[in-house]
Amino acid sequence: MADFKAISEYETIPATIASGTVVEAGDLVELDTGIVIKATATAAAVAFAPQGSVDGETEIEISKGYVELVGTGDEVFANSYKGTEVDIVVTTDVQYIDVGETTYDVLKVSASTDAGTVDSADDIKVFINKPITF
Repeated sequence: MADFKAISEYETIPATIASGTVVEAGDLVELDTGIVIKATATAAAVAFAPQGSVDGETEIEISKGYVELVGTGDEVFANSYKGTEVDIVVTTDVQYIDVGETTYDVLKVSASTDAGTVDSADDIKVFINKPITF
């Protein structure tokens, strides 16, 4: 299952990835010395990787700009999270929305009425708040 799913239209651009890097479809990615890697909890800017990449590939399509996504929180949703800037957290190679953390602020929880279901960690809507710039 993908960590994130895009729910808005977006453009992609090709980016360089190290040939040994594996990114699953739906992962968030960041840049490390100009090379795409799977995003970590300390990412300063992120992009969405709709197709991912397998070992041996040297190019990956990533989103350009702000994208609306749906993902799973590391804790259950509360209405007070709407509009807040949040981070990602990675547990056992799975990326989650770190709804209680605001250090890097790479994501922003949607303010819409259907941003999430109270007391559920599933299907929380977020936007990429700090996209990788090109």
